[in-house]
Amino acid sequence: EGIGRERSYTALPAPTGLLEVEQAGVRIGERTVLMGVSFKAQPGKILGIIGPNGSGKSTLGRILVGAIQPMVGSVRLDGARLIDWDPAELGKFVGYMPQEPSLFEGTIKENISRFARAATAEESRLIDEAVVAAATEAGVHELILQLPEAYETRLGLMGAGLSLGQAQRIALARAIYGSPTVLVLDEPNAFLDNAGESALIGTLTRARARGATVIVIAHRRSVVDVSDELLVLDEGRPTMMGPSQAVVRRLASPQSGPQKPQAENAA
Repeated sequence: EGIGRERSYTALPAPTGLLEVEQAGVRIGERTVLMGVSFKAQPGKILGIIGPNGSGKSTLGRILVGAIQPMVGSVRLDGARLIDWDPAELGKFVGYMPQEPSLFEGTIKENISRFARAATAEESRLIDEAVVAAATEAGVHELILQLPEAYETRLGLMGAGLSLGQAQRIALARAIYGSPTVLVLDEPNAFLDNAGESALIGTLTRARARGATVIVIAHRRSVVDVSDELLVLDEGRPTMMGPSQAVVRRLASPQSGPQKPQAENAA
């Protein structure tokens, strides 16, 4: 790329959602956060990522959506590296929910729609429909209707005006706005009560049923239980991957040695 020259992108077909990570590694300062991470996440499946605190789970989540680039290796969506997708196009197909809900100053509708702008009345109507559909899918529509101005309720900086649990549910609606092909959720139930967690599990299973590739960085057992496969990270390296029940059995067995308490804490 020439200095100061904006990159051009060839439009790629809408992806089916096959996500492939090939020997990905990330360093932050002097510290290696991820090393030698390789796996595939399939459409119509839920992959849970578990491991102790500091094992690199959130960093892995960020490279899966292109928020940061691996220093070595690659992440591919339907065969194309994420850096070869037009970022604006990629954003239509990928939903991401970071560990902190991180809502922005603006209305609930603006936050869910990712601040989409409409040029015509018809576009405005379509955005409204997609916002309500995402909120309904996330199980948060009724909660929004109870707020002072419903979808037009204005939030302060970092979502001020909502509880952490409410903000997390709005952030989930934002992640699934537009029915993305790939959904990456980082500790999506950290601040949820039982009702919120039940709604989340329903959202995950419906996304899987429509053929989305769903990746959940998990802490609580309920999310692990709904996963089809589990990937175990420890100190930035993958130590195990396979069908969820088989991985849980191996982690619980005495032969798994020092991994056992870590996995129990993570799950």
